[in-house]
Amino acid sequence: MIDMWFFQDVILQPTEDISASFLWSKVYRQVHLALVNSKDEQGIIRCGVAFPEYSDETPTLGHQLRLLAPEESELQHLNLTEALKRFTPDYVRIKAIRPVPVRACKGFVTYSRYQPEGTAMRKARRYAKRHDMSIEEAQKLFPALTHKVQYPYIQLESMTNHHRFSLFIQKKEAVEQPCEGFSAYGLSTETSVPDF
Repeated sequence: MIDMWFFQDVILQPTEDISASFLWSKVYRQVHLALVNSKDEQGIIRCGVAFPEYSDETPTLGHQLRLLAPEESELQHLNLTEALKRFTPDYVRIKAIRPVPVRACKGFVTYSRYQPEGTAMRKARRYAKRHDMSIEEAQKLFPALTHKVQYPYIQLESMTNHHRFSLFIQKKEAVEQPCEGFSAYGLSTETSVPDF
């Protein structure tokens, strides 16, 4: 028996001029800001994300973003209508907050960030700084993983240093967990969300 959860769907509507990947980049940036602003008194983000059309075979996130929370008030506080007003109604459709349909729930999953070259890149940056060489030269000393990553991703820009990066998203089956909170991107390796 699953505990009651609530959800709100955001449907991306790409056009001939505006691609889905461009929309993901813009919309997810705003969702990220809304999530950061939704922290509770303990500094915990209680809204997580899901991607109902997720596939790591293709790999794709599809055109649907689902936000989930244990309490309806947490999604109301997120205020997606305000956060995404620049994109509605032309590029994004925001559906009403509803309870998770228990009968449709296939189980629980986690969506987490996957960093394929994170450690190799960090080592190269540190080495370059310490040995006064370019990052490109240092990268040759720390080859990244050679297998191809099969996870879908969203292209984002860091708000602190403005570097562009790929937010790879990994989906795993999980057991139901009490909500311990989510990252500023709505992801977690621990807290699972209903899969439906």
